Amino acid sequence: MIKITVDQKVYEALQKAFPKPANTAHRALAKYISVLETMLFKSLHFAATPLQRKYDLFAISLQQLANQGGQIGPAKLRVHAWLRNNNLNLVESVITGSNLTGSVSQCKLTKLVTMVDTLAVEDKILRSGKSDSEIDQYLCGDDFGNYQVLNLLFPEFKQRIKSEEIEELFDLVPVDKESVKSYIIWLTTESEKISQEKKDQALRQARIILAISSVMDGYYVQRKKPSAFGRMYYEGTSVQNINKELRRAVLGNCFEYDIRSSVVAWKMGWAKQYIDAYGQGKDLRKVFSATLNFLEDKADFMGTVQYFTFEDDSPVHKDLQPKLLKQAFTAISFGARQNTIGWQNESGGWTNPALVDIIKNGTDRERFLADPTVQAYINEQSILDTHLYELVKTTRRDLLSKSFLQTPSGRPSKSKILAYLYQHDETEVMDIVCEVAAQHGREPIARVHDAIFFKHKLSVDLRHDIEMAMQDRTKNPYWRLSHKQLERYEPRYLDLKMDEAAHKERIRLETIRAREHYSNLSVD
Repeated sequence: MIKITVDQKVYEALQKAFPKPANTAHRALAKYISVLETMLFKSLHFAATPLQRKYDLFAISLQQLANQGGQIGPAKLRVHAWLRNNNLNLVESVITGSNLTGSVSQCKLTKLVTMVDTLAVEDKILRSGKSDSEIDQYLCGDDFGNYQVLNLLFPEFKQRIKSEEIEELFDLVPVDKESVKSYIIWLTTESEKISQEKKDQALRQARIILAISSVMDGYYVQRKKPSAFGRMYYEGTSVQNINKELRRAVLGNCFEYDIRSSVVAWKMGWAKQYIDAYGQGKDLRKVFSATLNFLEDKADFMGTVQYFTFEDDSPVHKDLQPKLLKQAFTAISFGARQNTIGWQNESGGWTNPALVDIIKNGTDRERFLADPTVQAYINEQSILDTHLYELVKTTRRDLLSKSFLQTPSGRPSKSKILAYLYQHDETEVMDIVCEVAAQHGREPIARVHDAIFFKHKLSVDLRHDIEMAMQDRTKNPYWRLSHKQLERYEPRYLDLKMDEAAHKERIRLETIRAREHYSNLSVD
């Protein structure tokens, strides 16, 4: 929760302006502060932008704050307006929002306000914690505070929402609370390679998940936010936008199944149609040799490119090189430009091509783009992109006129249209995974776009059946599932460690006493 303290002179000035009835000023300011606290809390519920982090900004609708912040005096003057007119603002706009774009103002708190985030984690408390109950009480809080968090983020539950409404509006995710607590302790007291900004964000998300799951029978609530592009997103904190380690902590021991190289596999599903239409008798394997090598032996493909991209003079650590290449090929698959020169964007800022931001070292990037394998891959992806877009122009012309699939100038956006097609097909194929798994009594505990999580490992036969269904129903033979096991953060069990330490101390003291007794006997 967010608690703010306001400079006493604000109370005094409001009391002086509105002395009667008694306590009018105090009640009016308390209501205004309560509304502001709620808005600050909801702003922190979403991941902060670089601009917000740099200048300590909060996304706040000043119009909503003015409307909900209450009124005072016989003339029913809005408290927000009175504070502004008397230079006693509690918040001030740095970037003003717009009704036309739907954006809210980016605001900062004034010097008259001190804010305390009760969900922030103090490492001193965790380091000095002596027992499990002490740590648990600090991290989980009390039911009253947890219900406050739930009601602020999901007020529908305060109205005793019906089960069918819950299913329509939300997805519930089971939470391994002990694992999340251990993750918080690790992140606070042991992690060293995470920036403070990312650490603070992850800790806040973990505390929110703990608070809600503590009063929701071990489940965290995710508000559905379906996208016109076909994917299901969620508002605020969710298993989709938390970092992978926190996700592992939340879900605990489970198995993650991903569509292997999903966007590349999706595009290759259209390759045969391209060959039949334009190949003029060419062999599919020869036309798309690089892409097929990427799909069929990705380790060898990536290893070869890594060898010729990052030579001994590269400043990039070897452990980071595969990660950068993966990001680079993903960017190419989504239409990243080859050029290395940036451009001025519509807001007046400077935008670098995706590959420049991924492979920052110019020499490495030049070697990457000059590699014959990379060039072949880029060319093949371009062929498939063009083919898909031409299909849209002949068979799905309705997409060309959709405003959200157009550029700011009103022209159809090729990249947006391809993303629209891909995300709809991705959702369809993941629904097939869920359907076939459910026929065998297996229900997922969470979904993240092209990844799905099951509590227990799927058998080889079931995984084969799912892949066959994915391929047969979509007429795409390139769909495959890869999997990995996720392991929870094991509880620290401070009580057990204290008992073990106490036991060792008793043994030590008894050993000393026994030696002294034996020594005395020897002297006698």
